[in-house]
Amino acid sequence: MGEPLKVEVIAHVLGSMEHCKHCQVFLDATGVGGRVHQEDLDSYPPEWMEVWRQLSDLIYRLSARYPGRLVIKIIDAQSLQGLWAAIRHGVRQYPTFIVGDERYTGLEMAGVEALLKPHLRARAPS
Repeated sequence: MGEPLKVEVIAHVLGSMEHCKHCQVFLDATGVGGRVHQEDLDSYPPEWMEVWRQLSDLIYRLSARYPGRLVIKIIDAQSLQGLWAAIRHGVRQYPTFIVGDERYTGLEMAGVEALLKPHLRARAPS
């Protein structure tokens, strides 16, 4: 089996803000660090939370279906790297899966597999 297929996913990544190192140590020591991070996550719109859950499930399913054959890189659409990738690939909606110069936008397993399968077949040993 050759090199794994590189798959980039540009998506809105949910995360909690890290506080300054001194504040984070204090928050963690007082036992409220976890609650603060959960409040950060809870501040996202419910639609984003649902899309993130669906995207996570899809990526887990892809990893299970194609073990060792994919390297999936998630790029935060709100980061500079995400902005650059979106401009470079003409992405206007999220999440978008990118392999080479081809892309699929959405959360359907069939759509992602339609993007991946020709590339995986080309890498299959003869």
